[in-house]
Amino acid sequence: MFGPPVALVSLGLSLIIQPNSFGANQHEMILDRIEQRAESGWVVPNPEFTDYMYPRLALDVAGHQWVLLNKSRPLNPIDFAPESIRAMESSASLDNSRGLRLNVDAASALEEMADVMFAEGAGQMFVNSAYRTYEYQGELFEQKAGQYGEAEALLRSAKAGYSEHQTGLAVDVSVPAQGCAIMQCFGDTVGGIWIAENSWRFGYIVRYEEGTSEITGFTYEPWHLRYIGKPIAKMYHESGMNTLEEFWGFPAAPTYPAEITPSTSD
Repeated sequence: MFGPPVALVSLGLSLIIQPNSFGANQHEMILDRIEQRAESGWVVPNPEFTDYMYPRLALDVAGHQWVLLNKSRPLNPIDFAPESIRAMESSASLDNSRGLRLNVDAASALEEMADVMFAEGAGQMFVNSAYRTYEYQGELFEQKAGQYGEAEALLRSAKAGYSEHQTGLAVDVSVPAQGCAIMQCFGDTVGGIWIAENSWRFGYIVRYEEGTSEITGFTYEPWHLRYIGKPIAKMYHESGMNTLEEFWGFPAAPTYPAEITPSTSD
């Protein structure tokens, strides 16, 4: 089981107890859990990060930037909606003419990334998709199923309550001038290569990398970026890992439980 650097132990606690890192209710819940463990005499383990429970608690909190979603880990509540989102500002480096929204920290990070990307000659970033409501995701899955059939749609899409877009922490981007918008060939464009090599500098990762579908359950999506914050993104990049499941030490999730019905697109 993978354990990120032990240095992340102290970082994890400091980030989780920051009141603005997620919603007030979730923050209070984490503090209650910590207090309960302390009162019971629980001792924070030291050598292995995978034993360190405070960061792992955050992975279950829908409003936290570390939340881990996959086909076996839905949001809780399943119809979760983020408390604080905003539209990215369009500029010479970023086209958000559709007024799409993200978590406030993720939005600022995307604007910063687009500025640097443009300055370094990799093109103007276009926002194709960002935050989606639970209901809208249901409609999108139905469209995908109608277009590709349900079996193929499940490889291309996420069900309602399982989509990273619902957290406000995921964004689909392209560089229209270079073609291949929301296509796998985007990964071979100047902009796509730049994003794959540099998004971690701004707290983002390419969530569904090539060759990882047996772990994530989704096909290669070089356009789908997930915000996890700069400190964790840097550690993720340096770890050499290619999925959040591996990074956090969780099992692969290639399929959904059979009893859950499909509903939304990623």
